[in-house]
Amino acid sequence: MISPQLNSITRLARAGALEQAWSLFHASRFTPGSDDPEVLTVYGRLLKDRAAQATGAVRGQLLHDAIAAYERASILSRATYPLINAATLAFLAGLQDKANRLAQATLALLDSQDCAPETPYWIDATRAESLLLLGRTDDAQRLLGKAIAHQPDAWEDHASTLRQFSMILRGMGQPDGWLDRYRPRAPLYFDGILGIATDDAQAAAIIEDAVEALSPSIAIGALAAGADILVAEAAIRLGSELHIVLPCPAGLFRTTSVEPFGPGWAGRFDVLMDEAVSVLMLDDWHALSDASIDISRQAAMGLAIRQAKRLQSSPQALHISAKGEEERSRAAEPWHRLDLPLSRVRMERSDRSQAVLPGQGKAMALLSVPEAWPLEPDEGDGAVLLGRTAGHVVLGMPRLADAAAWACAIRVRHPEARLGIDYCAVADDGTGDQGLERAVMLARADLTGAVALSESAALALALHWPEANVQSMGAMRGIAGDRTLYGLFPGSGDQVG
Repeated sequence: MISPQLNSITRLARAGALEQAWSLFHASRFTPGSDDPEVLTVYGRLLKDRAAQATGAVRGQLLHDAIAAYERASILSRATYPLINAATLAFLAGLQDKANRLAQATLALLDSQDCAPETPYWIDATRAESLLLLGRTDDAQRLLGKAIAHQPDAWEDHASTLRQFSMILRGMGQPDGWLDRYRPRAPLYFDGILGIATDDAQAAAIIEDAVEALSPSIAIGALAAGADILVAEAAIRLGSELHIVLPCPAGLFRTTSVEPFGPGWAGRFDVLMDEAVSVLMLDDWHALSDASIDISRQAAMGLAIRQAKRLQSSPQALHISAKGEEERSRAAEPWHRLDLPLSRVRMERSDRSQAVLPGQGKAMALLSVPEAWPLEPDEGDGAVLLGRTAGHVVLGMPRLADAAAWACAIRVRHPEARLGIDYCAVADDGTGDQGLERAVMLARADLTGAVALSESAALALALHWPEANVQSMGAMRGIAGDRTLYGLFPGSGDQVG
């Protein structure tokens, strides 16, 4: 049975946290010379992912080492999973004869009496991948459909197979559009208006129809009274996973954005909070404001993009607006720039209750740099000096992508630099000391080769700079407890599979 450490390493690699996966591999004292086939399989996986981020001779050597690890793992275990991975990597490395030989060997092992046990999905998916490598595309299509029918909700397994198939087809110069029919249902980002009465059956029916038409696998958004809660309830009824992103602690959000619109909404909010697969609260000290809500929306959109990438699918969005009212489109502008699909539903407000936020504020990227570094604020596009604290300079930049690109450039020139980026709401009269402290805490994180990012910065960056190589790097102690820490690494975030 695979060890808990190897399971954790594999989960990290699947989530794109490659550097953290490598760190755990070494910390667990696993070595490439192991005779344990599970260790060799995970080692091959890590080499494969690293090869996706390399070029030239380095990429070739990484692929060669990954193939060797997978082949040895299969010999020791009689397992088909490492053998088919070796076959596909040989194809990607341009070793066509070896790829054919390994694909044939995979089919023979599947037909043998002493093949290591596998699930029905992986048996048919592995056979389909072998046939695809051998040029038998029609047979591969048929078997892939059969494999997915075994486990229709195994989205991550499907995504892994689809990623492999897509790479093989591109390498063969063949179209891969036929894979779309097997992709998981698209994740959905949602947001909408307040001011819908709790008993507005017509609004609920309209929103239910809109969600059903989009049929999301995952629904991501906030839970303000009105459209947000109606979308979330519809998604749950349709079997979607619900992931909630709030701009502030849940109690404050409930008091500000739910309770003022009627007692019926508060109970429904509580039920959805309990049913959600995850709840992310981005800010642990700022009061709710227009700026913090905008950042929360951007982070939720970024989470939808990241989830779609993980599932080899495409993100979609649903926006519920009020008829006859000018729309606030500032937060959705990056979504439009990426030309991602957006469905709109307009309806009448059936409740005119209002909630007043304390202020608009502004969204700002906070870049923390050690004070010893000779940086001037005018070196960055639009950067302003926000303060100096604990031996660090904290600069504010209005555009998150600019702050990230600037930090990456510094990191390339000075690999030893420890930099951190937070993305938060800054009050109209400047940010408080706590905002500066979190940016400094990020800079103090010892992330080899990376710029440390807060969760709000990491998720929103998927919207503003989708090519950025952002990886989960564990947890950081925050004011309200542990917070997920991310690393921004130079280079592309794409992986082999």
